[in-house]
Amino acid sequence: MPRPKLLLPGPIDIWEETLEALSRQVLPHYGEDFGPIYEETVSMLRTIFQTRNDVIIMTAPGSGALDAGLSSLFQPGEQVAVVTNGPFANRLVEILKAFRSEVIAVDDPWGEPGDPDKMRSALERHPRTAGLVVVANDTGTGVRNPLKAYAGLARDFDLPFFVDGVSALGGYDIPVDDLGIDVAVTSSNKALETAPGLGILAVSDRAWDIIRARDSAHRGWYYDLAVWKRASESSGEHPYPTTQASSLIVSLHASLKRILHRETLEGHWARYAWARSVVRAGLRAVGCMPIVADAAASCTVTTFRVHPDVSEAAELRTYLLRSHGFLAAQAMGEFARDSLRVGHMGKAGSREYIEPFLLGMEDFFRTVMGHDLPQGCSLDALRRSGISY
Repeated sequence: MPRPKLLLPGPIDIWEETLEALSRQVLPHYGEDFGPIYEETVSMLRTIFQTRNDVIIMTAPGSGALDAGLSSLFQPGEQVAVVTNGPFANRLVEILKAFRSEVIAVDDPWGEPGDPDKMRSALERHPRTAGLVVVANDTGTGVRNPLKAYAGLARDFDLPFFVDGVSALGGYDIPVDDLGIDVAVTSSNKALETAPGLGILAVSDRAWDIIRARDSAHRGWYYDLAVWKRASESSGEHPYPTTQASSLIVSLHASLKRILHRETLEGHWARYAWARSVVRAGLRAVGCMPIVADAAASCTVTTFRVHPDVSEAAELRTYLLRSHGFLAAQAMGEFARDSLRVGHMGKAGSREYIEPFLLGMEDFFRTVMGHDLPQGCSLDALRRSGISY
């Protein structure tokens, strides 16, 4: 079988110039060849994050960077409030509990944005809370949480604000400094559009003050952000405590140049918003319903219920792969049996992928399920957009 085209919420199919950069001979992670690439990469990440804060790039998946950020910012025994409305919010709870934090979980239904009023009530009931933690965009359900409202709560209660932006940062407008986010986390293999393997954090001055003042015994060494801060301050050409994944950083550098210099950041966001719109409209046209309301819908991933005539979503997933060469993702938790997830990042956020994917959806329902669908009905919104990304 030929290599499938990835419609996953990560990893993604990356653009040719980024792939070419990834294939170059390995550079040492210091010196006159790599140093300027690293510095420019950090500068471009600050632009993406809309921040003047320190930016750390570590060799880790997004979950590793979350592990580092949470364990460095919070102490064992501290109360930490978490918006829990999806599988990746639950992962943050697992990480915090692994470091023996006391989690105040404020539950909302999966697929619905968190309710800031519920969080306000929880914070009023727990005056010893040490921080507020939110997933910006849950990759499991495709819901965006109202970051601005939660940022306001963090200010009102004078709490450090931690944001999991793994599938969000780069995909839509998240102004880290304006929102007062103290630790923002993302990874290389989603809206930054390169290969997996880099965890990225933006850390505020207030967060550094907290991190330096706290006991670090529970953090280990590599994931202790204080170790990274000391390295950045003490070594000019080697501002990190260990070997970096230089080839991944070179590819990230190429991808960020593409985003900022060719698309522009606003153009990048616009392409993702366009992809979200035409994918959701196309799915509805064939009888598949996104689980998240339009107002809270992710710009990077869509989770949808398959038509009720389909007994299991896995049947559609297999057909898309075998007959059309597209690999979609299984849904998670309560949605696993009747839903699928499709990412629209990287090449999957282009007409080159979206149009044949939607036609493949039509083909399944017409050929396998016997539905009477007009040819090309899933492409009406794409055609009306008048845009060709």
